[in-house]
Amino acid sequence: MKSKFNFLILLFTFAFFLTGAGAEEIKEYNESWPVNDVQSLSIVNKFGEIKINNDGGNEVTIDVVITVNASTESRAKKMLDQIEVDFRKSGGSVKAVTEIDNNFRNMKDFSIDYTVNIPSDKNLDISNKFGDTYVNKLEAIGTFSIEHGNFDANTLNGRTIEDIKFNLAFGKANIETLSSAILEIKHSTVFVSTSEDIKLSSSHSVFNIDEVNSINVDSKFDSFNFEEVGSFIGSTQHSNIKMEELKKVLKIESGYGGIKVEEVADDFELIDVKNKFGSIKLGISDDVSYDVKAECKHCDIDYDSNNFKGNRMSENFKKEIEGKIGTGASTAKVVIQSEFGGVKLR
Repeated sequence: MKSKFNFLILLFTFAFFLTGAGAEEIKEYNESWPVNDVQSLSIVNKFGEIKINNDGGNEVTIDVVITVNASTESRAKKMLDQIEVDFRKSGGSVKAVTEIDNNFRNMKDFSIDYTVNIPSDKNLDISNKFGDTYVNKLEAIGTFSIEHGNFDANTLNGRTIEDIKFNLAFGKANIETLSSAILEIKHSTVFVSTSEDIKLSSSHSVFNIDEVNSINVDSKFDSFNFEEVGSFIGSTQHSNIKMEELKKVLKIESGYGGIKVEEVADDFELIDVKNKFGSIKLGISDDVSYDVKAECKHCDIDYDSNNFKGNRMSENFKKEIEGKIGTGASTAKVVIQSEFGGVKLR
């Protein structure tokens, strides 16, 4: 009797395991076109990966794998039937769109994954939600819209700043080489190794940029970490900026955030800061000569007073200096207006 009871338990456990294991169903799409017949590619996807490769060959190819998991085979097949990929071609433009039936209810145990092979000189327009996107190399026009997913790229190289447009929300981006680009970033983290020219609108995000020649910023509630910056121009609110080295120009209106530049290059051109409720530290060498005009209200100015020639004023919570620091010839200028935020010029 005991043996029979144990057998029934084993049988029940095995049946439960089979039921819990579920069923997986897969549907694939494989489309291709002669490479000379395609000038641009657009993909609209959600709930899956998009990988853009440049493997060569005479064709542009798109391979899509749709994978669904359900408790039973019939449920898995029903789910699979509710997901389609629509391919369209008009002239030199190819478009692939993921379409999910409105009655689709399972929003977790499935994925729609694209693998693309296309030359780097073809234009791209990629939209992906709730999935990661990878681009090997682009040397053409590119528009990217990524939400709730990560983005990785080795090279994004447009001819002008209008060629690369990148929108990211609730994700992370890692770009090795970015030529010139317009970025709109929200609630995300961005890593860039090297870039020529960036126009950025951002909020509630973190930026780690190794090297950028020029960046124009409209920022709120962000954090910036730069290794080397040629020119930084912008407006920030509740954002913090840290630079290891500033090469030429810093022109900024800042409120409720800190600005810290560890080292200002000896041949810098202009520093122009308007600041409220945030500290400013500019690592200008004592060996550098420059014209200075600084005004602080309810704050202090720390500068090389021993090498300063000009006018000083201090009264009623207001301090001003205007003149020259250093004895050498220079065309460099520092202009500071700060309220409730200390200024350090060394």
